Amino acid sequence: MSKQIIYNPEARLKMLNGINRVASAVLVTMGSEGPAVMIQHRTDGIMPIFTRDGVTVARSVTFDDRIADLGGRMLRDVAGAVSRQVGDGTTTAIVLAQKLAQNCLKSVAAGFHPLQLKVGMDTALALVEKNLLDKAVTGVTPDWIEKIAAVATKNEPGVGLLLAEALEKLGTQGSLSFQLGNGLKDELAIVDGAEFQQGYISPYFVTDKTREEAVLENPYILLYDRDIDDLMDLVPILEEVKAQGRCLLIIAENVIDKALTGLLLNNVRGIFKVAAVKPPGFGDKRLNRLKDLALLTGGQAILDDYSSPKLEDVTLAQLGQAQRVVITASSTTIIGAVGDQMLIQERIATLRQEADFILAKKPGQGSPSGNKHDFDELEDRITLLDGRTGVYGVGGLTDFEIKERLVRIENAYNSAKAALEEGVLPGGGVALYRCMAALEGMICENSDQQQGFKILQQALLAPLQTIAQNAGLNYAAVIAKLEAQADEHFTLDTHKQVYGNFLEIGIIDAVKVMRLALRNAVSVVSTLMTTETIVMNVPDLSLMAGYSPEWAAATREDPRV
Repeated sequence: MSKQIIYNPEARLKMLNGINRVASAVLVTMGSEGPAVMIQHRTDGIMPIFTRDGVTVARSVTFDDRIADLGGRMLRDVAGAVSRQVGDGTTTAIVLAQKLAQNCLKSVAAGFHPLQLKVGMDTALALVEKNLLDKAVTGVTPDWIEKIAAVATKNEPGVGLLLAEALEKLGTQGSLSFQLGNGLKDELAIVDGAEFQQGYISPYFVTDKTREEAVLENPYILLYDRDIDDLMDLVPILEEVKAQGRCLLIIAENVIDKALTGLLLNNVRGIFKVAAVKPPGFGDKRLNRLKDLALLTGGQAILDDYSSPKLEDVTLAQLGQAQRVVITASSTTIIGAVGDQMLIQERIATLRQEADFILAKKPGQGSPSGNKHDFDELEDRITLLDGRTGVYGVGGLTDFEIKERLVRIENAYNSAKAALEEGVLPGGGVALYRCMAALEGMICENSDQQQGFKILQQALLAPLQTIAQNAGLNYAAVIAKLEAQADEHFTLDTHKQVYGNFLEIGIIDAVKVMRLALRNAVSVVSTLMTTETIVMNVPDLSLMAGYSPEWAAATREDPRV
C-alpha cells in the first residue's frame, strides 16, 4: 500500500484543528451550569444520546480529514485515559490539553525546541502535583462525599446520601455497579455474599414460590466444568451429602437429559434437596471463575485435566461449603462461604495488580477494546471474591433521562472514591488556578525550558475560565474576587453564584482527579509537540466506490452487494 507523508508545519496545524474542534464540542459541558450535548446515533431510528460527560462527547466526534482526526484522537485518548483511571475529570483534561496544545504549537512556530519545551512542562507538572498533594485536605467525611457528588452530578438531589452509604458499606475497594432503574427514584441495594449472574437451570428447583427463589441452607457445593448428562455419575456424592443431612448446590457447565430429570424428580419428591446453576463467565474465562469459587468456598474445582478425579469419584472433602445460597431466575448469591480468607485476600491482591497493569498501559499498547475487556473481567473476579457488592439503580421518567443521569452519577461515585484516596481541594477550577502562584519565580536551565514551564503555568487558568464562561460570568471579575481573598480555600459556587469556603459551600474536587487530568493532558500534548512528520496509508478507494457507511448504517444494508 502506498504511503502519504505530511511534514510540518502542515501536520501540526491540521492536528491542532482537530483538537480545537473536539474541545469546542466538549468544553460547553464543564461546570454545574454547563449545558448538555445531543449526539445522533449512527443507526437511523435509534434514540440519540443526551450527555454532559466529556469523554462521551469526545468519542463521538470524528473527521473526514484523517490528519485532523489524529488530533481529535489525541483528545479522545486523554479523556479515555482519565476515565479509566478515576472515572471523572475528562472534560478538565480536554480543556487543559487544548490550552497546552495551542500554546505549545505557537512556541514551536516561534523557534523554541519541542524537546526542551517538554522538559519545562514536565518540571512544572511535578511541582503542581506536589503542591496539590501537600495542600490536600484529608479525612474525608460522609458530608463531604455528599457535596462532591452534588458537584459531579450537577446538583442532583439525594444522590450524595446514597453514594455516601455505598462507600461506607463497601469501602473504596468494594464494587458498586450502576444499572437502569425501574422507578422514578434512585435505589441502592447492598448484597452480603458473593453474587454472580446465573440463575437456576430449571424453575422446579424453586423452594419459595412467592419470591421465586431456591434457598439452600448449609449446602455442599460441587464445582464441575463439563456437562452432566448421567444421574448415575452423581449418585455416590448425592448419597454422601444425604447421609450428612445436608443439601447440594451443583455449579456445572450444564445439567441435561437424564441427569436433570433425575435431580428434579428427587428434589420435588423431597428425597434430597438440590439445585443446579451454570458458572459465571463465558468461554475460557469460566475456568478462572470456577477456580475463584473453589477458593471462596474451600472446595476443589473438578476440571477436565489429569489432576481432577472423575465425577463418580468425588468425595465430600472436594466439595465447597457455605452457610446459605439464594438462587433466583437470574442470579446466585453465596453467603457465608468457608474459604480461607488469607488465601482469598492474596488472590484479590494479585488480581488488583493485574488490573493496575492494564490501567497503566498507554494509548496504542494493545487493543483498547481488548484491554477494557480484560480489565472488566478482573474487576468482576475481584467483586466475586470480595464477598460484598452493591447495585445502584438509577431512576427517572424516561430511558433518555436515566441514561444521561447514570453517567453523571457513576462519575460522582468515582470522584468520591478518589477523594478518599488523596484528599480534596476547592473545586470549580480554583485549586489549579491557585497553583499558578506556587510556580512563580522558578528558574529553569534555559529559555526553552522556561517557556515550557510558562505554558503549563498559563494552562492552569483554563478550567476556571471555562466554568465561569459557561455560567455566564465575567471570568476576570471572578479572578479579581478570588485574588482579594488570602484564604486558599475560598472558591465560587457558580450555580448559586456565591463565594465562600469550599467545604462550607460544597464546591469540592478530588485531588487525584485534578492531578491525573493534568498529567494525562501534558503527556498527550508532549506527543503532539514532538511530532515532525506523519506517515499515513493512502486508502484504495476502488474497492469502496459508492459505499457510504452512514447510508449503510441507516438502512442496515450493504450497498456493495
